[in-house]
Amino acid sequence: MSDEQKLNLHQKMLKIADAAGILQKTKEGYGYKYVPEEEIQAKVTGAMQELGVMLYCSTIPGTHKITPHFYEKVKYVKQKDGSTEKQVTPVNEVIVSVDVLYRWVNAENPEQLIEVPWVYIGQMDDASQAFGAGATYCNRYFLMKSLQLATTEADPDQYRSKQKQAANHEENKEAIKLKDAIDELVKRGKALLELGLATSEQIKEAIGKHNEGNQNARSIKTIEICNAIVAEFAVMKPATKKEVKKDDPK
Repeated sequence: MSDEQKLNLHQKMLKIADAAGILQKTKEGYGYKYVPEEEIQAKVTGAMQELGVMLYCSTIPGTHKITPHFYEKVKYVKQKDGSTEKQVTPVNEVIVSVDVLYRWVNAENPEQLIEVPWVYIGQMDDASQAFGAGATYCNRYFLMKSLQLATTEADPDQYRSKQKQAANHEENKEAIKLKDAIDELVKRGKALLELGLATSEQIKEAIGKHNEGNQNARSIKTIEICNAIVAEFAVMKPATKKEVKKDDPK
């Protein structure tokens, strides 16, 4: 890859996010659906390897915390006589947390890096398991949020359709502006004809002059061309009654 073709880190990150695409929630647990970590990593790391991007994570010394957490699980059990019995189970767990720092690094130019502060938080009855669970859970969300990856329970194609529609929003706005400009040009051309200020041939020539020889107003590709033609309409000399034709400039 030549120097002109080399991508900076931010450009590579955009390509990684694009390659990862839409993530579908395929696993269930604790009453909700989620995207498994292995699916996220498979999509993200494949693009990272191809583009030469590394992701490092380090814990911040002195930020580790292990906090005892005592609470009660309440469960209501229906009895044979139709009554409901409240059952309370004491739970002794720990909350483990630590501040971490993620670093995205451009392997082709290691001086290019992006640092993102993050945190690991896990809760279980064993401190080491709580840390592992927190690292897995928080790493999964870091990848999704830092790359702005979309997740959906529905068919990913439906989301892609909405995404494409949003991406084309500006393009659609420009198309509407161009149509309005052409409509205004046609309107002005008709007004010139009706007022006897120009002939059909004069109008067609003005359109073709600025539209690469094409005299069809509906073939105009830019608003700038419309503006140039309208400006020429403004300085047209009045035509004689004999020259005036009621033709449509379309």
